[in-house]
Amino acid sequence: MEEEEGLKTLSSRERLLRVFRRQPLDRMPIRLWGVDPISPSSRPSYHVLDDLVEQHELDLIRSWGPNSDERDPPAFESHSERREGDQPDRYDQVHVTETPDGPLTAIYTAFNDGRPGYVKKHSIESIDEARKWMSIPSPEPQFGTDSYWELEKKTGDRAMLMVSLGHAMYGVQRHMGSETFGFWLMEERELLHEMIDKSFRAIEAAVKRHLAHGVGDCFGWVGPELCAPPLASPRDFRDFVLDYDKRIIDLIHDAGKLVWVHCHGDMDPVLEMFVEMGVDCLNPIEPPPMGNLTLAEAKERIGGKMSLEGGVQNGDFDLLSTEEMAKVVENAVLQGKPGGGYILCPTSSPTTWPVLNELHIENYRTFVETGLRLATYENGS
Repeated sequence: MEEEEGLKTLSSRERLLRVFRRQPLDRMPIRLWGVDPISPSSRPSYHVLDDLVEQHELDLIRSWGPNSDERDPPAFESHSERREGDQPDRYDQVHVTETPDGPLTAIYTAFNDGRPGYVKKHSIESIDEARKWMSIPSPEPQFGTDSYWELEKKTGDRAMLMVSLGHAMYGVQRHMGSETFGFWLMEERELLHEMIDKSFRAIEAAVKRHLAHGVGDCFGWVGPELCAPPLASPRDFRDFVLDYDKRIIDLIHDAGKLVWVHCHGDMDPVLEMFVEMGVDCLNPIEPPPMGNLTLAEAKERIGGKMSLEGGVQNGDFDLLSTEEMAKVVENAVLQGKPGGGYILCPTSSPTTWPVLNELHIENYRTFVETGLRLATYENGS
């Protein structure tokens, strides 16, 4: 390999492993989260992003989970049906889960033209429905992992491979929505603990099976923002996120693997808790005005104990001129790059828009080219 500023030019996998470990780097990693040429988007306008990733050999975190042939059969019967909505431009998708204690029904309203829909009824909106959910058995996982080794062979050093996990709190919250969850944080705290305990045990069993098979460079999950301020308090975050996630992270670290966590929102009240639970890389670090911490402030507070990924708002690709985008990237790099431990990345995957327009495409190109121009480290830091 070529030598660059005293440090060899690293592969994407090596670079990401080193940034997670806060080790010296040849250059700052740059990633378009949600873009991976191995699984191109079904939307033709998005293929230009795959081309950008390949042309510039951008860094990749490639997610894996058991494929449909390897997954365990569901522990319950379920069925869905489409019903015409109360207006001609939409319809209801009704999903029924058959539990040992009776059925649970969720209703999602979708629009015929593909616009985002909304939940009309969550499957858990009462204590009775919570008890039905609790009655669903949790058999010991037996899923296969052959597809992981096939993916590893295809990937080589082109990407870091991440095992995608569920999240204990989010696995409960998504069945009831924020309104019920917020009330139950005050009124049904013991019941929430029972439910999250159940969710946690299933994830813990899955992690142990993954680790027994040796899969993954790292493990990652999404969802902690659903139990963070302003909906929940820092105490809630500790009780229902940190205390569960730390046990999972300890298992992963004991096996020599790494941890990536995605959490939107204002990190100011909870940032140090991610360090306490042992997260190796926190994504997406939303700058003001979406959050209350700049990258520089976040880096100062964590003191090199955790890497950060993100720093450029997804909405900027909609709203900024290319000149403004270049300045935003320059500012993010100025704050995040010094001392290492930073991956330049948008704060979300580019799935907001059905079609990328010319401004989106030019702003992504500007993001990449500006980042690469500023990426090289001298002497690894």
